Amino acid sequence: MPAGPVAEGLLVVLRWLHAVAAIVFLGWSAVLWLDGPPRGDSNIARQRFKEVTELSLLVFLATGAVLTFDRLSLGAGGVYAAVLALKVLCGVVVYQYAFRWRRVGLPIGGVDGRIVLIFGAVAVFLAAVLKGVYDSGVRS
Repeated sequence: MPAGPVAEGLLVVLRWLHAVAAIVFLGWSAVLWLDGPPRGDSNIARQRFKEVTELSLLVFLATGAVLTFDRLSLGAGGVYAAVLALKVLCGVVVYQYAFRWRRVGLPIGGVDGRIVLIFGAVAVFLAAVLKGVYDSGVRS
């Protein structure tokens, strides 16, 4: 049964929040990885990165849980679930390395930061794949 306009509007807002969290987290990570913390402000940069990381993680968990339940309850299928599991695994890797990168001082070009950006980009790519998988499953 299709969702009503209020429920559909809420899902749009949740998708938007999910995407904004990805943009903010990966953008902040890319800037720090390329340029590093401002001179003399490494503690402030680490604290801000911690705040961005924790807030984006909370947004991902809250919005992702609702969006996942919505799609899977509508019969998204096994392929969707498999791609989603891979996306979640990428997210776990991203946040493990993000917290580790912060603990070691956010070095410019650091391996931890590179892993955050690579797996973060893969997670964003998998989000696009999920959309395609879901749309093709709904049409068939």
